[in-house]
Amino acid sequence: MNIIYILVLTFIWLVFSEKLTFEVFAFGFLISLFLTKFNKSLLNFNKPIIKLGYFLLFVKYIILLIMLIIKANIQVALIVLNPHPKLDSIIVDYETKLKLDFHKMLLANSITLTPGTLTISVENNNLKVHCLKSKFKDEVFNSKFEKILLEIEDRYYD
Repeated sequence: MNIIYILVLTFIWLVFSEKLTFEVFAFGFLISLFLTKFNKSLLNFNKPIIKLGYFLLFVKYIILLIMLIIKANIQVALIVLNPHPKLDSIIVDYETKLKLDFHKMLLANSITLTPGTLTISVENNNLKVHCLKSKFKDEVFNSKFEKILLEIEDRYYD
């Protein structure tokens, strides 16, 4: 078992406890030990907790997400504030190359977070996306999000 997880969980227990006594510490430590033992498969002790390259790609992903949210907000604001908006909504099916369900979920949520697009469903590798304007579908099909996630999968996952 990894003592770091046990100590972190014990520390969280102590932070949320009202008193700091030996009994509270011992109980929190035992609960942390129990949780760590029975969730060993979820914690994946065989891999390092974090790698610098993975962290940098994640930071790149977050910066890209923020930039695209700002850009898309401006685009949608221009559409909404236009007295005669020309809306040509479209629903597109997009097949992703991502393998991990977590990365598919991250991609779907990132698409939804950028205004003007909404992920309706994710089934296997197929994302159904609603685009407020048909020109937004190009950003879905040329997804910078997916490129970064694919790079993460290629480098850090088997």
